[in-house]
Amino acid sequence: MGVVIRERGTDPAVAGPNAANIVAAPPNAAAGEVNLEHQQGFKRDADQYMPIANITRTMRRVLPTHARIADDAKEAIQECISEFISFITAEANRRCHNDYRRTVTPEDVLAAMASLGFNNYLEPLTVFLTNHRAQNL
Repeated sequence: MGVVIRERGTDPAVAGPNAANIVAAPPNAAAGEVNLEHQQGFKRDADQYMPIANITRTMRRVLPTHARIADDAKEAIQECISEFISFITAEANRRCHNDYRRTVTPEDVLAAMASLGFNNYLEPLTVFLTNHRAQNL
């Protein structure tokens, strides 16, 4: 499946052979009731998922050197990781919105993880964040 990129306002007939892959608003949608893909004009896989090369590299670090990773396994992990990141990011963004802020900070992400029950990750992430900040002084 290829990536479909189209500038806003481009006529689908002019956009090329991949224009059929662009999701349109459902015909029964009421005025003002449009799905997210239609509001954005297009949806690219790169925007939805983590890059498969990064996932493969991470998986190879924890597996034995002779292990092979099936493409289906890479895709399944890719979907899970991307969903996890979206889940945490949405909660952190909700927190910022409630505080009338636009910038999500690392503390917002940590608080989101705590509120969603990922307390086991808080200590290692806090240590990592402290070390990262110390290195960037």
